[in-house]
Amino acid sequence: MEQPIEGNSSNKQHRWTKPMFRRLLEILAEEVKKGNRPNNTFKTSSFTLAAKRISEEFGVKCLPDHVDNHLKSLRNSWTMIYKLRGNSRIGWDENLKMITAYAKAYTTYLSAHPTHDKYLNKKIDMYDENGYSFG
Repeated sequence: MEQPIEGNSSNKQHRWTKPMFRRLLEILAEEVKKGNRPNNTFKTSSFTLAAKRISEEFGVKCLPDHVDNHLKSLRNSWTMIYKLRGNSRIGWDENLKMITAYAKAYTTYLSAHPTHDKYLNKKIDMYDENGYSFG
């Protein structure tokens, strides 16, 4: 099983696998249904619950801070996906849950935003769950 990188106790990192990521989104969706995300911010108890479940189910040491930090990264990605979907030169495939772009638009867009390559013409894993947790 994956373990956090040892080091300064306030600076430990947690490596998220795809199964952990999927489970985290499921837990967060449950928390939203329970009303534990008022004002678009999860309650501290949601971080604690998610960390506990991830730790138990995957045999790793996951702390509430790990969940909070991962959510910040996920929220940044979600914000970028949302912005891309609003771009008039970029398309959206609802069935595949994928941001699409024709070759010319793709090349032009990426020349200005090279770090956005990971979002274009690639299926977005757990798109609906992300939207439910962050949208």
